[in-house]
Amino acid sequence: MRTPALAAIAALAGTMVTSASLAQTTAMCAGLTDVASWAADREAVTAAPRNHKVIYETADLRVLEVTVLPGEREASHHHRWPSVMVVDSRPTYTNYDKDGKVFQSVVQGQQSVELPLMVRLPAQAEHAIENTGNKPFHAIRIEYKRLCDQ
Repeated sequence: MRTPALAAIAALAGTMVTSASLAQTTAMCAGLTDVASWAADREAVTAAPRNHKVIYETADLRVLEVTVLPGEREASHHHRWPSVMVVDSRPTYTNYDKDGKVFQSVVQGQQSVELPLMVRLPAQAEHAIENTGNKPFHAIRIEYKRLCDQ
């Protein structure tokens, strides 16, 4: 799904950081002390390449297209940078932690959500989702590599 809209998202991604409030940036940068200990081979693009495609990347940010097909469970992986995720297709799904235990995300707890949905996320420890719905899960994830370097 590489469209002019994706190019526009990537172009705007850099400006989103400068317009983000200090409180939002602080929340997105929480918990980064553990990231250095996370296994490099469990990073999303390496561990779950079928589900995470790089569609744009610079030294400051990386934009991923995330797709999980109906009935599919993605490989366990992590995201080492804070991000903004824009979800445009959100079927029912189950979240798993690195040990395979089910957990419910804050977003998942919101039953009736209007799409597209934008959510700010800190770095995420190892996890996976299983699409239990009848349509693909699809999102664009904008990862900010240097947001927390300040």
